Amino acid sequence: MKSSAVSLASGTIINAIATGKGSAFGIDLKVKATVELIDDGKKHIVGKVKDHPNVKTNLIETCVKNVLDYFKLDYSAKVITETEIPIKSGLSSSSATSNAVVLATFGALNEKIDDKLILDLAIKSSFDEGLTITGAYDDATASYYGGITITDNLNREIIKRDTFKEEDIDVLVLMPNLNKNVDVNKMKLLKNYVEVAFNECLSGNYYNALFLNGILYASALNFPTNIAIEAVECGALTAGLSGTGPSYIALSYKDDTEKVRGALEKYGKVITTKLNNKGAEIID
Repeated sequence: MKSSAVSLASGTIINAIATGKGSAFGIDLKVKATVELIDDGKKHIVGKVKDHPNVKTNLIETCVKNVLDYFKLDYSAKVITETEIPIKSGLSSSSATSNAVVLATFGALNEKIDDKLILDLAIKSSFDEGLTITGAYDDATASYYGGITITDNLNREIIKRDTFKEEDIDVLVLMPNLNKNVDVNKMKLLKNYVEVAFNECLSGNYYNALFLNGILYASALNFPTNIAIEAVECGALTAGLSGTGPSYIALSYKDDTEKVRGALEKYGKVITTKLNNKGAEIID
């Protein structure tokens, strides 16, 4: 019994830490998970992170365990992941990993795909491993469904799903050489101001929302605000900090991508990719 699945990175439109409500969108960088189940009654789960051998395997093993516990099965398992997503960067690598592993485990069991259950088990696994503050329902749903999701993270509800209207858009991901700085108390001080950005998001003004959110959180976390401003100055439709950083994301029309890339490359490595509205899927 074996199956593989992929799930997506996501970029932040609204970070949910300040208000409990957030928004994210699917990016075409993927995690692939392969799960092989052995019906031996031993419950021995072994994980391997193929392209990051020094990364702990707790999360991927917990994902498989939580699915097997849900179905009251005592199988052993091997789980292997490989990723295109920079880890610990604000691009939802843990949400994408959880989604891919849980979905692959459902595939290996030949169980009916229940989207809400898969998301719940994936988020439970992230909580179990202490990898989320809000449950990251915005990141998890954008990673799983693709497109844009707007969510109430505290109640695990999708408020709205949408896609960007323009199709010929590139996504540029900047990985600057900056240290992560997660100060929850500082971020919660932003509540009233982030609500302004969230209302822009609800109204469909996603570029405004992403930019405002990015400036607010970058300021609170001592990340540079000029990076997003320079990207917009060079033709980006919008730009801002993703998650709690350190990555930044920018969206641009393809004709403007090289100029925007040039502005961002002064600050670190840039990955050019695209939007993904398709979401997670079992691939074999």
